[in-house]
Amino acid sequence: MASSPHQLPQQVRGAVGQLRELLLDRGIGVIGAERRFEQLNTVILKLTNACNYACTYCYDYETFERAVVLSRDVAVSALKQALDLAERELWVILHGGEPMLVWQLVEELVTAGRQLAAERGKRIRFVGQTNLSRLNDEIVEFSLRHDIVWGVSIDGGPDLHDHFRVDHKGRGTYFQFAKALDRYPSFVRGCGVMSTITAVNQGRLLELARHFRDLSMASWDWSLFQPIGRGRDQQATFALDPDVLVTAWGELFDAVEGGEFDGFPVLPVKKYLDNFIAGPGGNMCMRPQCGAGRDLLSISSDGSVEACDCIDPTGPLSGLGSVDEGLVAARDSNVAALIRSRDLSGTRCSECIWYGVCGGTCLAHAPGLNDVWPESCAVALCAFDKISYSLANSTRLLDYQRTLG
Repeated sequence: MASSPHQLPQQVRGAVGQLRELLLDRGIGVIGAERRFEQLNTVILKLTNACNYACTYCYDYETFERAVVLSRDVAVSALKQALDLAERELWVILHGGEPMLVWQLVEELVTAGRQLAAERGKRIRFVGQTNLSRLNDEIVEFSLRHDIVWGVSIDGGPDLHDHFRVDHKGRGTYFQFAKALDRYPSFVRGCGVMSTITAVNQGRLLELARHFRDLSMASWDWSLFQPIGRGRDQQATFALDPDVLVTAWGELFDAVEGGEFDGFPVLPVKKYLDNFIAGPGGNMCMRPQCGAGRDLLSISSDGSVEACDCIDPTGPLSGLGSVDEGLVAARDSNVAALIRSRDLSGTRCSECIWYGVCGGTCLAHAPGLNDVWPESCAVALCAFDKISYSLANSTRLLDYQRTLG
């Protein structure tokens, strides 16, 4: 991989190499020496695979699937089993398709989940991902009353968003977000934004962050294009260019470091900074032992169990079992064991100083189980190099963290 102009200056690379040797001597960043994360704490409930949008690159839509709704009984059973496996607290991610299409089910599951958690002396928290197109008074009131935190999927201003986040008639959908923001400004501004990054908007990261900051949204995050679902046959249109992506990320970082985003969480920068300072743990996507099949399970709308909802449903890492067969059996399945056996010792991770805080990139996005996702690797190398250099020379990144509370 070509060296990025945003990585460490040549004059400090020798010192960094010495640091790596010291870390390796103490078992830090050594493959196999990482902390263990085996206690289930998060469940994704794919309430329906139906959606009123038809986003061109949607990773969650497969032509062989039909629109179904997760059975209430199956969902409640999943909550019971997950709460029994969780140590003290369970996070439940309400997902789809579009979860607000089945709002009555959401209310029933939140109510049931809170009762089940109380019976077990545990805490349960609900979050969700939505396009907000079905937002109404009932949804706002119930969400506020039960502390459901929603994220909204928006890819930028209408000139970017409306290209690919379209409805089933091919019409742009940004107006739906704008309508919700106009009608429920306080509620919508409490939502974090998730943007899918493709070849079309990868060079405009700084513009995206500014757009959502200026709208006073709660935060901005990204999800990098994955060639599954509708995107399976669209790689020529959407595939990322690591050089363009890294350059854009570097511009975004420089703006954060320069103070432009004080008080606004720019998560594509903040998540690297947090992991660098606090070490791997809470972010299950950025640690050597990723959450898939460990502290995370995903329940599909047909009741099947996956290690993560980003797993390709047509690939060898799909299909841990079903809710009826049990979440314990799913976690003990051969497929789950295969996922947990991931070995990156044959990749550049074995010699990378940042492996311990990077985790070796997402296995669901990688070309193979024991391979590295190149686009994510390029960003991580740039990110941790720039963060280390900044922290060695100033307190600006620490100051930025403090502005976020």
